[in-house]
Amino acid sequence: MRLLRIAAALAFAGFANLAVAATDYPTKSVTLVVPFAPGGSNDIVGRYVADRLSKIWGQPVVVENMPGAGSAIGSAHVAKAKPDGYTLLINSVTFTMNAAVQNLPFDPANDFQPVGMIGKVPLVLVVGPALPVKSYDEFMAEAKKRPLKYATSGLGGVNQFGTEVLKKAAGLKMEPVHYKGGSPAMADVIGGHVDLFFSSMTQALPQIRAGLMTGIMVSSEERSPATPDLPTMVEKGLKDAVVNQWWGLFAPAGTPDEIVQKINADLNTIVNSDETKEFLAKDGGTPAPTSVEQFAETVKKETAKWKEIAQEANIKAE
Repeated sequence: MRLLRIAAALAFAGFANLAVAATDYPTKSVTLVVPFAPGGSNDIVGRYVADRLSKIWGQPVVVENMPGAGSAIGSAHVAKAKPDGYTLLINSVTFTMNAAVQNLPFDPANDFQPVGMIGKVPLVLVVGPALPVKSYDEFMAEAKKRPLKYATSGLGGVNQFGTEVLKKAAGLKMEPVHYKGGSPAMADVIGGHVDLFFSSMTQALPQIRAGLMTGIMVSSEERSPATPDLPTMVEKGLKDAVVNQWWGLFAPAGTPDEIVQKINADLNTIVNSDETKEFLAKDGGTPAPTSVEQFAETVKKETAKWKEIAQEANIKAE
């Protein structure tokens, strides 16, 4: 009986400690790992969120860039970190796409705890001089005449997956031309060497506004405030081709649920603010607040989706 009372007391003390930890969290600086080089969208969004979280928590949130291997190096670091809420990861839809084509040094499904989504932004289909069309209907008419060449910013990236989804939904034939980044891919589309590029909104907007490229449509469910004249996939009957670039926070698997829920609640406070809406709208993005459970389900479904697309399109790691 005495042993049972001791065990019960210890269990209660454990739960009490978790509750206290969640209430007091954080009591020291938090590291937010950006698994990409400085200057990209993950870095920009990550630094914005880190600054706002530090103000809410009264503790520094230090951004640490760990680029390499398509975000695998930084992600692996977080996967192996102590699951106490003091090492977090910001990643994008790339997290789910990497699982489809790479042999990763971690298990995306079991080594991470999704915390919450921050925002999302559509891709925009752009064409250059090699494909002199001005509208969706003109694009489709040309695309059905011959196999088009589309640029990618790397094997298995969001540009390639987005185009492959469009190919399948619209019944088109297209051939990928791989580049080592978005900038050289964009340059060859503008130069007329490749027909099209399913670009991030952030990268394409300056080129569209300068008249160097023509926007055809966006990959989201709703029109983007940054390109209100461009139709969406859904408007054109291609609901299966919807692709959103998103950003979200992850923690190492095993992080106490009380801490995960607290981070999620504080993150949603930031995401739901007018300030964040304005921040994301500059590049055509919108806030995307979620619960922990909703974000986890999104990650699960998208990982399965990209694996299926990778198999169908024969996208394999080099």
